[in-house]
Amino acid sequence: MLIDCDPGVDDAIALLTAMSRADLVGITTVNGNVGIEHTTHNALAIAQIAGVDVPVHRGAARPLIAPTIDASYVHGATGLGSVELPSVSRDIDSDDAVGFILDMARSVDDLHLVAVGPFTNIALALRRDPTLPQRLAGFTIMGGAAGPGNVTSTAEFNVWADPEAAAMVFNEFPMLTMVGLDVTHKVLLGPIERDRLRAARTPSSLFAAALLDHAVTVVGEIRGWVGAPIHDASAVMAVLRPDLFSGRSHPVSVELSGSLTRGMTVVDQRVGGRDGTDEAPPNAHVLFDALVDDVVTEIVNAVIDLQAQD
Repeated sequence: MLIDCDPGVDDAIALLTAMSRADLVGITTVNGNVGIEHTTHNALAIAQIAGVDVPVHRGAARPLIAPTIDASYVHGATGLGSVELPSVSRDIDSDDAVGFILDMARSVDDLHLVAVGPFTNIALALRRDPTLPQRLAGFTIMGGAAGPGNVTSTAEFNVWADPEAAAMVFNEFPMLTMVGLDVTHKVLLGPIERDRLRAARTPSSLFAAALLDHAVTVVGEIRGWVGAPIHDASAVMAVLRPDLFSGRSHPVSVELSGSLTRGMTVVDQRVGGRDGTDEAPPNAHVLFDALVDDVVTEIVNAVIDLQAQD
């Protein structure tokens, strides 16, 4: 697995989950929840807290065309709420995330690419090598929605933050797995999971508990929920345990010009279109549901198990 991300509270828990359960060959960072310097520093800090030696490569500092707008109002100024990070003792492996993604796609058998931030790095990789989709065993994104958005009434943040990049990704990949708000808003982690993590008392579980405490407080205030959707961890789990998720394959395109709908993922759920001739072929397997309790348990167990042997 290779994770392209913009840590971010939910990215951090996703990374811990992958470090515990997957063969993680690298992390690439992108501007998104916060600026690239913060997302890259956070990725390095997360790996250090977890005690995992994984390559970290810095990527795009801004969207392809769109203005740079972050989500610090949810994730905090640094991206990880008010959680205090250790001094980072290592540097990035390169500032060429795109090159690293392409190198891994060419050299690692059965590589699954998981993109859980804006898709700028992936679009730039497609520009540099249009054969990227054929070199991957799988491609899963956290992004989009068939229903309402979360940053506007129609758009989910990762797509909205760089819709031109997202449009290129949906256009160029023959089939991807879309883990959007339709399913991630059902997978909530709350006080019970936070307390389980805190009770485990490993560096990773205490870190995740503090992140979850921030997420539950902030999202609870915004949405009135008891728990918080840890979106990106659901995407990682959808790769690790696809049996816990269900969805359907649909044509999906990204709206670029609508004054009210820019960044919307238009999921065509019609059967046959108007006359059976105007329906595009499916290009995304869109997840709609999950065995929620099982997914939540798997995420929490993964974080606890990461350093349980220490």
